[in-house]
Amino acid sequence: MSRRRKTRRKWNKAGIAGWILLLAVVIAGGIWFVRSGRTKYTSVNDGIGEMTAKANEGVMDKGTGDELKDSLYVPRKIDKTKKLIAFSFDDGPARENTDRIVKALDKNDARATFFMLGQNANLYPELVKEVMDSGNEVAGHSWNHPQLTKIGASGVQLQMQKMNAAISKVTGADVGQLRPPYGAINDTVKANVDAPLILWSIDTLDWKTLNTNATVNTILKQAKDGDIVLMHDIHKPSVAAVEKVLPQLKAKGFEVCTVSELLEAKGIKVGKGDVVISANQINRYKK
Repeated sequence: MSRRRKTRRKWNKAGIAGWILLLAVVIAGGIWFVRSGRTKYTSVNDGIGEMTAKANEGVMDKGTGDELKDSLYVPRKIDKTKKLIAFSFDDGPARENTDRIVKALDKNDARATFFMLGQNANLYPELVKEVMDSGNEVAGHSWNHPQLTKIGASGVQLQMQKMNAAISKVTGADVGQLRPPYGAINDTVKANVDAPLILWSIDTLDWKTLNTNATVNTILKQAKDGDIVLMHDIHKPSVAAVEKVLPQLKAKGFEVCTVSELLEAKGIKVGKGDVVISANQINRYKK
């Protein structure tokens, strides 16, 4: 083989190696550029209780950050020009169903609040973690679903303690909101629950109909800005309804969000014993 041919082969190898190196540099630079251009969001799961959601800069009201420091959940940046509607799910988490709902929400750029029973959170801690890690909101629904108005102050306290112990084992914090089973509230409940009490303005009756289309039609017929929708993630027809209705609401100009996001976007502050029916109806706690 001539010296010229050997030299040419060496140059070809060097040229190929050079192009590969250049391509690697370009790709690495592109990845760095895309990542650096994203809105930075540090999950509260990296340090529960620390206000690290930089995506909300300039959006949340002044002072809200301080108030959320002890909260389990930090709201997303919400487009306040859209019609806002909060989705909520009771009685879970439930195997398969909760996971499907989380995936449907993510697919449609939506979020929701999951009012969990402590006993189910204890059974499925991985689902509690999935809800939290996905940016949805973990809230409470008692330990095992008694009517709180019938069990006295000590009974209410025990329900809250057991529920919070199960949920905080995963989240690192007590729940920030409670939905009392059956929506049953009295002065004893208000005095012994150290959280806002969240009800609903749209009852889909999904537990009664167990019908996907009936649930979808109820939501679409009644939906208006500021509503809180009640569903249950223990029923498969309800899961199918969520998958079906989310894109339809999006097409109608709604943004589906959590209860906390709804209240934050509307500038509403709630505390212990306050009863929230929707963003348009709040019954303040009076001792």
